[in-house]
Amino acid sequence: MTPSIWTDSFVELQPEDAIRRIAGAGWRVMELACKHCKDADGRQQPEAEFKNIRKIADDLGVRIPQMHGPMFNICGDGDAVEKGLAETIRFIGWGAILGVKFFVFHPGSLPSGESGDALDTVRKRNAEVIHRLAEEAAKYGMIIAVENTMDSLKDGRRTFGATVPDLLWILENVGAENVGLCWDTGHAHVQQLDQMKSITSLGKHIVATHIADNDTTRDQHLLPFEGSIDWQAVVRALKRIGFEGGFNLEVGGAMHRVPIEVREAKLRYALELAKHLIETF
Repeated sequence: MTPSIWTDSFVELQPEDAIRRIAGAGWRVMELACKHCKDADGRQQPEAEFKNIRKIADDLGVRIPQMHGPMFNICGDGDAVEKGLAETIRFIGWGAILGVKFFVFHPGSLPSGESGDALDTVRKRNAEVIHRLAEEAAKYGMIIAVENTMDSLKDGRRTFGATVPDLLWILENVGAENVGLCWDTGHAHVQQLDQMKSITSLGKHIVATHIADNDTTRDQHLLPFEGSIDWQAVVRALKRIGFEGGFNLEVGGAMHRVPIEVREAKLRYALELAKHLIETF
């Protein structure tokens, strides 16, 4: 496994500056945050902007093998869904310029929750949309990494993609070979899943990670050991399934509260912490 980190650690900055600051703290592998992709996408000549971001990364010796797709509900209504899909397809193209291999995407759910006929509707919609995105990603040799979700904390509403059976259903029914999973430790912990058992059962389908801690009350995006996850179990499970990708810290909650002037110091600590977890357990 390789230490990696979400560029959202410097969410206030434009992507070029965020990458430079994170690289300055010693990181050489990153996941491009959706917000940073939106920043560059909104400029007058976005293709040229992404080519420039790639050059900056190359000059710094940085790789960006992972990217987070737009956050929208594919089971929602009307124009917002079509707009979100168009944006997602566009972002896949931008990711190809950056050398992205794994494009992280959230499955969708009905606002009312899933049961009976509603579950069938949600499953069908997810299979259709993820298949469509996988076809687009395949043009660039890219993999769609579907992220595990979590049920609603406010009302206990069921959310599709929060359980291992949901994730396995997606993999078995999308009908595309370039679809895998992004295991989000924070979501799994809020969901109170057994991480060792879940990771082991999903096995080779896990192609990417979101590594973050919390105390189960909400998805806090903390650094390991700032919450209550059993990190020995997580790392050992990833090693057991032969995962060799990015051990990607998605820790905005831990970083955003730190003044930007000294945030690089915490990023250096985070890098040492990631290395320790990978090498020790």
